[in-house]
Amino acid sequence: MATTVKEKSPLFMTMVFKDELGVLLVPTTVEWRLDDKETEPAVEIVPWTAIPAPTSTMTLTIPGSDNFINDETKVKEARMFGIRVDDGLIGEAHDEFPYDVINVTGPTGP
Repeated sequence: MATTVKEKSPLFMTMVFKDELGVLLVPTTVEWRLDDKETEPAVEIVPWTAIPAPTSTMTLTIPGSDNFINDETKVKEARMFGIRVDDGLIGEAHDEFPYDVINVTGPTGP
């Protein structure tokens, strides 16, 4: 089941950083971004943004103001949380985590 959040509600993204052996590591840099995947190409909601003082385990709050519905005729809208990490040794790693914003004021349905 995909991760969902109700419109205008915050979403908490917990990140745990490990090396190739599974040992916790503290990245040199961590950046995140948020895209609206309902359009082609995707529309940037939040540009690449540095997280100050990275640690091996972090929780980032995507504020409710970024979880909005653009088209009130839709039941849900797709978002993509992107993360870019550099550990200062091997190099950069990228990952993406999709989630849906549920329209609570518009139509209902699947």
